Amino acid sequence: MSHESDDDEEESERELEYEHHIAREDVITHLESLVDGFRDGGTVTIAFGDETVEFEPPEHMAFEMEYEEHGDERELEFELEWRVQNEDLEIGTTE
Repeated sequence: MSHESDDDEEESERELEYEHHIAREDVITHLESLVDGFRDGGTVTIAFGDETVEFEPPEHMAFEMEYEEHGDERELEFELEWRVQNEDLEIGTTE
């Protein structure tokens, strides 16, 4: 295993998490804003306190939904995953 690729992976890693107890209507507002951003097809901006993340959702991505019960606690998680494509890549011949 190459150390160079390990270093590249470490440099590109970034993880932000938001977890608070808020009213159902506020949850709906957050989800609707996210859906609107995905539907528009442009850049989606999410603020995590004083940090901001911007990304352009692709046409296709992996979607995972998970529901768990632990005693009296319920948990519903959504996960979207995709790879960023290098749009500068050109394959072909020149004349």
